[in-house]
Amino acid sequence: MYLHVLGCVIAMVASADVFSQEGPVSTIATEGVAVVDTVPTYVEFWMHARRPGNTIAEATEAALQFESAVRKALQDAELTTTEPAFTGIAIPDIKLKQAHVSARLRFGASTYSSAEEGPRLFAALCDKLMNLAAGLACTIEGPTLGVDDKEAIEDAAIASATEKAYAPAKAAAQVMNAQIVAVDQVSVESLTWNNAPGVSATQPDLRKLTCTAKVKVTYAFSPA
Repeated sequence: MYLHVLGCVIAMVASADVFSQEGPVSTIATEGVAVVDTVPTYVEFWMHARRPGNTIAEATEAALQFESAVRKALQDAELTTTEPAFTGIAIPDIKLKQAHVSARLRFGASTYSSAEEGPRLFAALCDKLMNLAAGLACTIEGPTLGVDDKEAIEDAAIASATEKAYAPAKAAAQVMNAQIVAVDQVSVESLTWNNAPGVSATQPDLRKLTCTAKVKVTYAFSPA
């Protein structure tokens, strides 16, 4: 689809080069909106540990133990993740005598996308992680559903929105007894995940993520 749109753009730009030699060209701008659905590939949680101490050195030492504690807790709970990611040690305020550290835990989402058992397995995962966080004396944030090829999905949504902007521009040109000769500019107005227009259901869900692109396309036109 993207190549098709790009081909149309190249063709119309070439037409504009020819026309520009004959005189000034007027423009018209239209908007296009497109929604692309995709399946989540991972589910992500964050654990945040705030370790106090009598001294900052003591707090830092406690925070440094967090990574090994998380890895052991995951193993004991028989939870398989992609490689956990840990932040560096942070000391947000010297007066608090606290050291902060966080862990990002990702799980493959395919296990939880089935209509029957998926929700039950996902609920069990959330319960296990809540218990794990309580045992580690840390807070937990999530779940967040995501997709590995996010950029490719966004590109597809932008291409589809750009293509949809052409029909109203063509109709407007016909009303003015004119013809579109080129794409002058494409501006991405917004890229939104999991907030599709006209969808009242809570998003995202375990089986679908949405990416909505809104673009404004400016076309050059000339008298027909």
